[in-house]
Amino acid sequence: MNFEQARTNMIEQQIRPWDVLDQRVLNALAAVPREKFLPQAYDGLAYSDTRIPLDNDRISLNPNIEARLLQAAVLESDDRALIIGSGSGYIAACAAKMCKHVESIDTSEEANNTAQESAASCGIDNIKFITGDLISDLPDKTTYDAIIVNGSLQNVPERLKTRLSTMGRLIVTVGTEEDPIMETFVIRRIGESDWLEQSIFDTHIPSLIKAKPQDEKDSFVF
Repeated sequence: MNFEQARTNMIEQQIRPWDVLDQRVLNALAAVPREKFLPQAYDGLAYSDTRIPLDNDRISLNPNIEARLLQAAVLESDDRALIIGSGSGYIAACAAKMCKHVESIDTSEEANNTAQESAASCGIDNIKFITGDLISDLPDKTTYDAIIVNGSLQNVPERLKTRLSTMGRLIVTVGTEEDPIMETFVIRRIGESDWLEQSIFDTHIPSLIKAKPQDEKDSFVF
């Protein structure tokens, strides 16, 4: 299979038509071989508009949704980004092509190890993979210019919002598995205790695995 041509076709036929026009995002998608982040049995579907099962009960998102999440993060070259839910490692790898440093947290050490190996095979070395609870085990006292949640949440924990730097962006999809439609939001921190949120598109994606339930007082419900 000609993966390079398939990658170009994905960008032109799936990504651009879904209003992903940020050239830095398109360049990252063109530079990262998505097939290296998926089980070999499915590499022929790496650039198809479909979800692909991963190990440990995880599922890769459709490429157009991954691209929309990356575009919404508005990553700059000096940014520090956090990915909640490593999954295949593909979103982290694309983000790493766009910014200075990426941290990616997942509950599965095996998933992180596989993602790390995939990133290394592409020469990407500015990602730190962290194994732990997706919310409560975030590194202490660290703030990020962008946080991308690679899966849906029923609500948005306050802990994620407070981990944003000033003008930092949190990209998160809110809803339950039973909802026919979920909303993806950009939440931007504009002050010490002030945030702005904007709904950017509707979708339906799998929920994060083993994210510990948050107390009502610690969550922000849309």
